[in-house]
Amino acid sequence: MLDPGTVQKLAESTSLDELVNRLRGTPYGETLASLAPPFSARKLELSFRERLATVHHSIMSSAGKFRILELYYLRNIAWDMKLALKSRALGKSYDETAEYIDMKAEALVGRRDLIVRVLSAKDAAEAVSMLSGTEFQDDAAKALSAFTSKGDVRFFDVYIDHAVLTEISKEYSTNSKVYASTRATDVAGVGEMVALDIDAYNALAVLRSKLWGLKEQEVKELIITPTYKIPVATLTRMAASESTAEAAKYVESAYPTAAQAAGPDEQLIDTVEEGFAKRMKSTASKAFVWQGLSPGIALALVKLHEFEVGNLAAIAIGVEARIDPKSILSSLRL
Repeated sequence: MLDPGTVQKLAESTSLDELVNRLRGTPYGETLASLAPPFSARKLELSFRERLATVHHSIMSSAGKFRILELYYLRNIAWDMKLALKSRALGKSYDETAEYIDMKAEALVGRRDLIVRVLSAKDAAEAVSMLSGTEFQDDAAKALSAFTSKGDVRFFDVYIDHAVLTEISKEYSTNSKVYASTRATDVAGVGEMVALDIDAYNALAVLRSKLWGLKEQEVKELIITPTYKIPVATLTRMAASESTAEAAKYVESAYPTAAQAAGPDEQLIDTVEEGFAKRMKSTASKAFVWQGLSPGIALALVKLHEFEVGNLAAIAIGVEARIDPKSILSSLRL
């Protein structure tokens, strides 16, 4: 992991060339070595995500056969899947989309052909049909229906995340004893991180789906159970609320944020999402008082690398746009 001093120096880069040179001496240097100038923030983000997939795959091999880690790895594939499905929904060609997808994550686990088939489909309906027999099938079909009705491609994000997190929730709730800490501590483990992921997804899915015009029953169908600090009854009341702002108040009681001070609905939802992200980063960091490569530490390592990759992508975008370093640093999740 990169230390704060290194992150600050990266944000102070005056060009993408300088940013890449400063990254060459870090663990990201190996994946960046395959890139040729001219550089772009998009190219760099794909390289960062390639290392994330490699690290996650390595952790799965090192930590033992914990299925929860394999299911969390699906989030790397889901990231590409969402891009591919949105591309087909918007009528983008294979070539227009392929440059935004690295497919390293898929290649490591032998699933590259799936993304290629989706990208090669003649339209969104055929792309969804290519997912028959996969964990994405049902939710992709619902996403397509919502997109056709409402016209917002972001439904693919909500529904594909639903597919992955539903599998994660089933695995943890069925085998919670496998992932329980053997030490009598109050530090975070797999359960705390899964609970936070599920609560965050449920709250944000309800808020966004209301904003985008889904019917109350359709919003309820997105709720993943079992729930944790935000129970089903509360989520149901959120779905029935007259406004996004009113619905967000229910989240505030379980996870206090500054959401009520936010402005428009989109900004309010972004504030709620940022609050959950900060909690997850803090939760994952606490796992490291444990000793040994437990499933909790393995998942925490993945989570922290996800945050690091997000920060590096934000730095690349900021440097490319010549944004002031202080502004870049203020936008990072450190």
